[in-house]
Amino acid sequence: MSKPRILFSMPTRHHVEIALDEMEGLQERGYTCNKFFYAAKDGVRSNTGRMRVIFQNAFNLIKLARFFKPDVIYFNSRLEVLAGIRDFITISLFKTFYRHPVSFIIKSHGSDIDVFESKNPLISKIVLPFLKKHVSAWLFLSTEERKKITEADYLPAAKVFVTKNIVRITQFKADDAFRKQYKIPDHHKILLFVGRVIKQKGIFDVIKAFPQIKQQHDVKLIIVGDGTELESIQQLTIELGITNQVIFTGFIPEQDVIPFYANSDILVFPTYFPEGFPMALFNAVAAGMCIVTTPTRAAVDYLTEPENCLWTEPENSTNLANKVNNLLQSTALITEMKANNMIKGNLFSKRQVCVELAATIEKVINL
Repeated sequence: MSKPRILFSMPTRHHVEIALDEMEGLQERGYTCNKFFYAAKDGVRSNTGRMRVIFQNAFNLIKLARFFKPDVIYFNSRLEVLAGIRDFITISLFKTFYRHPVSFIIKSHGSDIDVFESKNPLISKIVLPFLKKHVSAWLFLSTEERKKITEADYLPAAKVFVTKNIVRITQFKADDAFRKQYKIPDHHKILLFVGRVIKQKGIFDVIKAFPQIKQQHDVKLIIVGDGTELESIQQLTIELGITNQVIFTGFIPEQDVIPFYANSDILVFPTYFPEGFPMALFNAVAAGMCIVTTPTRAAVDYLTEPENCLWTEPENSTNLANKVNNLLQSTALITEMKANNMIKGNLFSKRQVCVELAATIEKVINL
């Protein structure tokens, strides 16, 4: 029996490498794959403009399908209102203008499970019922999401699966030039935050904890990312008198963030955002970093304390500072945690993830 032909959706900014690696990994396992673009265009901000892009992408997908003849269409999406409407429109148009049978799979990069309780009739009466009926499988990035969704009977358990993101585990190479570039002394430990600069990612807690950390240790803090709270965070560093110890890089493309993981010591990631499988966290794991983070979703699935991380409480900068200080005070713990995380990273290799993904796709096709 021939393997199913798969069309992969491609984002334009976030998770691009993950989608490409999934497609490539399945191709290496003998699957025939192709890709289509499935994201808003940069600079398009109006509702009318976004709707136009959704329709353009949908009809481009239909045109490609007529040539490629897929068995599976794999959407990199998200469980939320706007993404749900986009998925609904795309699949509706596809089923209207493409008559051959196709299995639709949605991989949800994070989720707002409350969407199932939406009082908006467009969502509750039209979008969700349609997606429940026509989507063959939903792939989530943590067992917590799967458990909540199936226990509440939001989706049939047979259609809900847990998957991982691929981490390019061999790309993290330490480089002495990194410290010179950012003028960081050799005896300083480097704390790293990577992510959108928004409150729910815990960035305010990181900044508020930092003065307590630097009182006891020689440290620098690097903030990689941008977001709506960037100016507020920069102002807070001035008020706390830590401007000279904090480095802001702004937004950096995914591949260009790799040297920061490879050359930093501790990831500080006290998120309480509804994460799925936060790449900042698992890149840090594969790079062999020490980690202080909150016990959320995929983090709980794969990490344990103190082998892989120290858990901190959300919205508690004092607790965060104490955990980082405890880690910095123990050379033995740092050494063990780094070694453990280098090994743990193998769970997220392209080969391992795609073996599991292929098994899921085959199961969906044969349901």
